[in-house]
Amino acid sequence: MVNFYKLASGFFTTILSSLILPIKDFMTIIMILATINIILGAIADSHWDFKKAFKAFVYLGGYILLLTLSVTAGKLMHLEEKEVVDFTSWITWVMIWFYTVNIFKNWNKAQPENKVIAFLYWVVSFKIVEKIKFLEEFNEKENENK
Repeated sequence: MVNFYKLASGFFTTILSSLILPIKDFMTIIMILATINIILGAIADSHWDFKKAFKAFVYLGGYILLLTLSVTAGKLMHLEEKEVVDFTSWITWVMIWFYTVNIFKNWNKAQPENKVIAFLYWVVSFKIVEKIKFLEEFNEKENENK
């Protein structure tokens, strides 16, 4: 029975590593940005909120799952590796934008007198949105729902 578990874990490790290998750098950057986001969020709030930190880890897990599922779906649909990587890259850029906005928001909150960070937060959260039509439409829709 122990050999079965070793064989099964080896099989799943091999399959999972072959899926993740092409996008390991995407996952790495998301984990780095999530860590920076959590740290700056804790600094900006000036106290540790376990619920907020736990939610950030749940979101990170969801993002990693989304990236893994996109690669799995692409492989199962027999897409070329470049197409799968391109699609996963697009998803990763969306995540990078949202993390970057939140990081600058928290940094601006922690250092309101820092004009460079205030300017970068303004550019990332408002000016870039004007350049990406989907993002502008999304923000308008979100504002209407509030």
